[in-house]
Amino acid sequence: MRYVLTTLAALGFGAALAPCQDRLPANLETALVAVPSGASAQSPARKPLSLKIAVNDIYCRKTACSCISKIATRSFDTLLADLLARHQITLELTYFMEVFDLQKAIQANQFDGVSCKPWTALQYSNETNARFKRVADLCDPDDKALMSGVFLTLAGTPLRSLADLEGKRIALGQEDSYEKHQAPLQMLAAGHIKPAELLLFSSCGENLSALLDGKVDVAVVSSYALTASCAVDFTKPEDFRTLAETEKMPLTSLLVDLDKVPAAEAIRLQAALLEVSGAKAPKDLLGKGFVLPASWKPAPPAVAGGAGARVGGNSLETAK
Repeated sequence: MRYVLTTLAALGFGAALAPCQDRLPANLETALVAVPSGASAQSPARKPLSLKIAVNDIYCRKTACSCISKIATRSFDTLLADLLARHQITLELTYFMEVFDLQKAIQANQFDGVSCKPWTALQYSNETNARFKRVADLCDPDDKALMSGVFLTLAGTPLRSLADLEGKRIALGQEDSYEKHQAPLQMLAAGHIKPAELLLFSSCGENLSALLDGKVDVAVVSSYALTASCAVDFTKPEDFRTLAETEKMPLTSLLVDLDKVPAAEAIRLQAALLEVSGAKAPKDLLGKGFVLPASWKPAPPAVAGGAGARVGGNSLETAK
């Protein structure tokens, strides 16, 4: 299923990007304060710590799509054993193949923490009692911990920059995707750029298919889309031209709910993750493992709609 937002020029683009006020407030730091100098996983007093963690990771073999099974072979088995043996920390992992199922579990407050794209959890900050903070960011196989949203067009088109998107058709992600929806809408609004049409899809592959099929002029995808998503099955990077990128943001973070986990124990977990990463990272993590969480303060969420949009009408409608 996809959603189509049309006649933006008639609606007034400012209204179309009205912030969703019941979500995460602006300029709230999502990263847990860095480990103080001299801190270790043994402070406070060493005692068993057990946490239930939900997992949705694009590189994990238990949660990744089968189409990238050769890339997504990450396992947390060795990491879990190291945390228990060295730091008396037990992480009970529950794997979620579908983000929708993970979101339902987050809304139901079923876990002490979650390892996923951070916005997957943070977007519900004002809808639940959870107080999520990012304890650590997890690197990809190339040891990158950050990603962005990327505006792509076909290599042969005359489009060259973000300014060229005035009056064009753009494929975005759904509202719960920060890099493919929230950040791109904010960039368009900041540049006073009014596209003719926005199509909202559920995956990078669908966005790229819409571009290849001529349904849109530009597709916004995650920065890893052409190398580590289902798009690798039917596209090549040289088929596209990059017009712009959004701000950088964490790709995968381990977040804990400070309503359930004392801050001192969250810092202890942070220190433990760092101590079993880098040069000590097990091979099955596919990289250097965890790093201190980068500062990230998401802007107020924008919605492709607002006061002028109508569900089921000519402005916002469900497409088969």
